[in-house]
Amino acid sequence: MKIRNILIASAIICLTATRVNAQYSEYEVKAAYIFNFAKFIDWPADYLNQDTIYLCIYKNDPFGIILEKTMIGRKVNGKVWKITRIKSLKEIDKCHMLFLSEIKQHEVIQLLNNIGRKPIVTIGDELPIFCESGGIINFMSQFSDRQFAINKDAADHIGINISPKLLLLAKIIYNKEDEF
Repeated sequence: MKIRNILIASAIICLTATRVNAQYSEYEVKAAYIFNFAKFIDWPADYLNQDTIYLCIYKNDPFGIILEKTMIGRKVNGKVWKITRIKSLKEIDKCHMLFLSEIKQHEVIQLLNNIGRKPIVTIGDELPIFCESGGIINFMSQFSDRQFAINKDAADHIGINISPKLLLLAKIIYNKEDEF
């Protein structure tokens, strides 16, 4: 019953995103999405064996204090949030989720290559061909029929399990190299 209620609430958020945008800023809505994404994602047991989910913001931070207001003091699956702003690829090892905004395509490729097989959920902020390049979640334009896209193949490749309940709400993208 609890999972059903969470799914219904998530679906309502997705279906009413344009209406919600009138009441909340774009990044307040995206922060709520990120919070809820974590409810439907399973990391490998040996990677997320602590009591904290580390959400890292790489370079550009469009959220300001919104993430702290949305997440600090709240738990997801018994884990508290820690928000970290990072400026270097050397700092990504501590991340469970990594948010990228206003980053060039060549830098995206470099970052995804650097992550390799580490189970880090990468989240793009309306980045062109992000999921097709191996990113896991990408927010889409408010004018899209879906609010976000997911590359399930990329998630599977690094040991991240995304619930079918979340996949139902997403546009599914496949890796570029899978194309003929």
